[in-house]
Amino acid sequence: MKKVRYRLFFAGWMLALAGFAVAEQVDPRFPSDRPADLPEEWTRWPRARIRQLEAERDQLLEKISVLPQHDPKFQSDHLGYHSLFEDPDPDGSLPPHQIDIKLAWAPTLASIALAPAFNPMESKGEGAYAFPKRFKIEMLNPGTDGFETVVDWMDEDFPYPGPYPVFFSGINRATKHVRITVPQEVRESGVAYFALGEIYLFRPGAGGRIGANVVAWADTEIEVSDSFAMPPIWDTQYLRDGVAGLGFPLSDERVESKDLMVTYENGLPFSDKVQLTLDLGRVRDIGRIDFWPAAAPYLLALPSFGFPERISVEMSPDPDFDKVMVLEMKNATRRVYHGNLLSITGEGYDAQYIRITMEGLGEYKGNPILGMGEISVSNNEQVWSVNSKIAAQGIPREYLDQLPRLVDGCSRHRRILPQGEWIKGLAQRRPLDRRLAVVERELEMARSTWRRIQLRSSIWGGGIVAVALIGGMVLQRRQRRRILENLRWQIAHDLHDEVGSSLGSISLTAEQLENEATDAGMKEDLVDLSLMAREACASLREVVWVIDQSTIHLPALIQKLVERAEWVLGGVELSVETPKDCPDTVVSFPFKRHLIMFFKEAVHNCARHAQATRVRIAVEIVGSQLQLMVSDNGHGFDPSELKDGWGLANMKKRAKELGGEMELESQPGTGTTITLKVPLKALPNEPRRAYKSSN
Repeated sequence: MKKVRYRLFFAGWMLALAGFAVAEQVDPRFPSDRPADLPEEWTRWPRARIRQLEAERDQLLEKISVLPQHDPKFQSDHLGYHSLFEDPDPDGSLPPHQIDIKLAWAPTLASIALAPAFNPMESKGEGAYAFPKRFKIEMLNPGTDGFETVVDWMDEDFPYPGPYPVFFSGINRATKHVRITVPQEVRESGVAYFALGEIYLFRPGAGGRIGANVVAWADTEIEVSDSFAMPPIWDTQYLRDGVAGLGFPLSDERVESKDLMVTYENGLPFSDKVQLTLDLGRVRDIGRIDFWPAAAPYLLALPSFGFPERISVEMSPDPDFDKVMVLEMKNATRRVYHGNLLSITGEGYDAQYIRITMEGLGEYKGNPILGMGEISVSNNEQVWSVNSKIAAQGIPREYLDQLPRLVDGCSRHRRILPQGEWIKGLAQRRPLDRRLAVVERELEMARSTWRRIQLRSSIWGGGIVAVALIGGMVLQRRQRRRILENLRWQIAHDLHDEVGSSLGSISLTAEQLENEATDAGMKEDLVDLSLMAREACASLREVVWVIDQSTIHLPALIQKLVERAEWVLGGVELSVETPKDCPDTVVSFPFKRHLIMFFKEAVHNCARHAQATRVRIAVEIVGSQLQLMVSDNGHGFDPSELKDGWGLANMKKRAKELGGEMELESQPGTGTTITLKVPLKALPNEPRRAYKSSN
């Protein structure tokens, strides 16, 4: 029950962060508001741990999917505000920095957000550059003319935001003066400074939504106690220019909508001046017009692809534009070069019709091109342009059906979000993205641990099963064939020598895999393990076959030799030649055993030592002799330098015991050929003595 309560509490807290609660506080305004760390109760068993992590990962991804897209853009200019570099006083005290935002009147503010400055040269891609660790935000009380603290992080360090904004909600106070105080902080360089990318003061909107950002209003003034001004990189006014490096205000969920992309190719009529006319349906109070750059094709890193160089806007309450307000923007391409919107703001103008003239089109593959994602007409976060009527001049007829793309409320295959909801959503993503990174890292570790456990279990389990099968088969055969007690003892002895040795090697290899666990060693050990397992299985098959036979005939014995070769030489090109008219001679059990042991040694050398890719086995009846030849294309060796590990001495002794002889032909680099010649009359006879071998 305790474990369930923890999970329910954790899930409820994460849902609140994801925006499902009405009065949630995204970032704590005071250290005491910070949620307590929750104890983690995880099982130690890797498989169950994997299921837990996968479930949490899926929950995090589901929550993130309804939040804005997080695609920060590190800027080369317009980074924001930078304070002066201050040397610490001898007593270590320095006066604090202050940023004062003064409004023309006293609107109610619902929330405050701060965007970090991005400096890719200093932050090394980690996100926030010189974000203040400690600060407080105060508001002037119109009734008392005194400042009241609404955010206070002066006694503790604020959590590092990274490439995300911080968002303080639940303010709900009327004021005309907001002050941000940042104490001097000596950094690793030995001097004190801080930086901010953007400041947002949001009014409450209709229906509980977030309203307009009053810092962007034309009559808002920003004053600072000191400033390191170096336009176009650092300047106080960059705190309100809308260039925050946070990417575009878009949802993370993709939609089917596309951007307008007009290419004047294949002889289409071209005019260097394109006019668009929007009809908003009725007269609206217009305070801002945003022009969205289109997404470049083929995922090209061209943020201003197809964007015109010059844009002028005419606004009028009548369709003839007799009464008109004109706004003009030059160097428009430069303004959107870093992945920003082009925004034209005014003090509010009543208009129903908007005529937009675009000049200076770019080129693509030698042809003029016009690209635009959206034209958004709004005032105080109220967007008037969505689904409005739009007409064009200077655009080929083939592209007129794309005009509604400019007023569909979408760009770059995603929905456009209001600025306040976008900033708030990015702040909500911060703990989710960070937890997701931790979960994915732990998930990979848990999966790696589980794979190691599975490998070790399969090795030990395979060895146990093999031992159990071998013991069961031996006991079963002994019960069925009691009349062959002496022979069964000999078989059990050989089985102990060869299969027991192989299984011992399997156990040793398993221990090496467990202790070393490197890719190169794993590969070599698994090759040895596979070969020994195949030889053990081949031996067991022969034991079963022998015990089941009352008599053994030469054709059947040759067939068993071929089957052993096919079983052991897996992955090797094998050719076999057997006599068509083989005499159906009975072979004695001891003769069979010596012949199989001889052949086993020869095939083992091909697979283990010679490293051959082709092996030829030929069985012939030449006169009164049985000739068995095994030839490979392996490394070969000098016969004068006898290789003890190849078992050649044992093979010669077995050939002699069979009443025959062994011939060996080999040279370094040309392979090896071993030929056994045995008289046919020796097949049914007992060898001269029972030869014992470690094989």
